[in-house]
Amino acid sequence: MVKKYSEIKFEKLEDGYKHNLDADFGCFVLWESTFEYRSRVRNLLNEQFEILLEVEIEWSEKHLYQNACRLYEAPFSSKENLDSNMDSIMGKIGGTNFILFVIKDNNPIYTYAQSVSKKVELSNLNIVEAKYKVRGWIENDLGLKNAVHSTNNIYEFYFQAPLLLNYDLFERLVSGEHLKIEKLSKDLEGANGWKDYDEFFRMLNLTSNYLIQRGFEDLFNIDNDEKELDILTDSYQRLASVLGAEQIWLEKPHNGVVSIANKDIILDIRYIGDFYYDTSWQRDMLNNKVLKNKIFIPREDDYFFSLLYHCKAQKPNVKKEYIGVLNELAKKLRFEWFYTDLLTNDETIGKALGGYYIANDYYFSNPVDQKVYRNLNIIKHLPSNTPLDIKENKSNIQVLKSFTKKFIPQKIKTVIKKMFPKRYGEIA
Repeated sequence: MVKKYSEIKFEKLEDGYKHNLDADFGCFVLWESTFEYRSRVRNLLNEQFEILLEVEIEWSEKHLYQNACRLYEAPFSSKENLDSNMDSIMGKIGGTNFILFVIKDNNPIYTYAQSVSKKVELSNLNIVEAKYKVRGWIENDLGLKNAVHSTNNIYEFYFQAPLLLNYDLFERLVSGEHLKIEKLSKDLEGANGWKDYDEFFRMLNLTSNYLIQRGFEDLFNIDNDEKELDILTDSYQRLASVLGAEQIWLEKPHNGVVSIANKDIILDIRYIGDFYYDTSWQRDMLNNKVLKNKIFIPREDDYFFSLLYHCKAQKPNVKKEYIGVLNELAKKLRFEWFYTDLLTNDETIGKALGGYYIANDYYFSNPVDQKVYRNLNIIKHLPSNTPLDIKENKSNIQVLKSFTKKFIPQKIKTVIKKMFPKRYGEIA
């Protein structure tokens, strides 16, 4: 059975790193301007690897830029002026057609290496060196930089190959099958939206490390009217690119919109390091996640405490539907200390969450997303890396405004207002 993205694990060996698949795989892409190198590249890859597929792929003009953004993990929005981003990406690609090689490497050499995008990550040196050799040929002959693309590691392969081909072809390739296909005319999977939640989660499960945080119980019901998915992942941009999310609000790229069953669904993507939850807790939740009804969801204890935290620390009021969920989870977990009326008692809930934080070495920090509501009556009971007076600084701002109105000269007020228009705009 083919492993999923989040099931791939690396271990450190004396002479490098090894993952838990029987072989390594990679994609090599020749963009349209480099077709004359096709046979030369084929010969090189045959010498070093096993070629499982060589195919010409044609993208549509309609989705060309979207496809390119997704493949290179760049935010995509049709409603923003992205000319500079477009020039950079389209300068590499050049046209709608390209040659894709899928290779198998039975003796990969993994260590940390820096990519063109400046990431320092585990990479298969065999693939990386082959890519730079081909790039060297092309740059010397044609003066073109980065006219060849490849995946650097197994995670990138699991992200890109299913989108370039499709789920079924990907499964056949990683099972070691050699495929003979001359040409495919197709955009990336999901370019026109997703037929239904089955198709959506089938691709997401294969290509991403994620979980649905809450509200997943009725997603597959025919009468489901859910308009938002709350997701936790280790890379918000990779997940958004997998799903073809249109990141309409580029100042908040962790939000996006996808089409599922002809309905626009908002994605609220939380990610490791955004402090929506403690970073260690986010990692623990992703490591502990379970697959249930085709969806990765939190383990029951993580679900209970993260939902309790969400309802009480991040919202002014508890949604009615979550009360039943918390009660049901408490029964399953044998939490005799929990009952519904406690949800109105901030002190008791705050201390319970604080105890959970202490036991797990979790700490509160202000979320990157400044629009997340913060209930100080709960948060004050949590171990914190953030001083309480910074957790909620509105009162301090009011004091500053009052002080400046009385004692600061008008010219200085004007300077402060220009420097801090959002927070101090009322003082002048």
